[in-house]
Amino acid sequence: MENSTLSFSRPAIAASLSDKDLSLVDAQILEHIDIIELRVDLFRDLSPEGVESVFRKAQDFGKPLIATIRDYAEGGMVKLSNKERLFLFQKVIPLAELIDIEMLSEIFNQVREIVKNERKTLIASFHDFSGTPELDKMEALYMKASSEGADIVKIAVMADKVEDLKRMTQFTLNHAQRVVTLCMGKMSLISRIFFPFIGSLFTFGAVGEPKAPGQVSVIKLRQYINNLSIQG
Repeated sequence: MENSTLSFSRPAIAASLSDKDLSLVDAQILEHIDIIELRVDLFRDLSPEGVESVFRKAQDFGKPLIATIRDYAEGGMVKLSNKERLFLFQKVIPLAELIDIEMLSEIFNQVREIVKNERKTLIASFHDFSGTPELDKMEALYMKASSEGADIVKIAVMADKVEDLKRMTQFTLNHAQRVVTLCMGKMSLISRIFFPFIGSLFTFGAVGEPKAPGQVSVIKLRQYINNLSIQG
């Protein structure tokens, strides 16, 4: 796996946006975030022209963009066929710095080849909404994704117990600065604050409505992180 070129002077926050959220991004929001994730599966207009327009507008914010077209099976909000998703990926990959594709997706290899040809950064993601896998399973997922060309491995799990948080903490420490890790559920907030300090390349906050269970606003998230940084 290649090392990510991402480098920030503070624990990094990615703002997760739909197309309608774009108008909510102002100077205050930009001050609190480091990356913008565009969740294409949340867009109202999924025409190629409409999607490209959103990305071009987002480029004006001067932040790295993550292009995500989340599969319905892993939390996406609209059912798109693999053919439809691949078509949209082809449109947005040239307009973003990072591309998020589920590591178990049937179109992973095709998306990876386009990403590599465009010299972009590939995020291979895995989402478990039922619980926190055992550490050896997460390690196997990491090895699979990294061997198949991922630059960053993202794992998001449902965590309701301290034991779940400990397991995700160990995984994050094992692969510091090569992963993005976060929890959903009862352990969500602490993971989103803590993991960027121990090796997660960035965390996620919301602009507008939350895009995942336990996601808080980017402003609140930055305040929590800053408070912890000051105390440290």
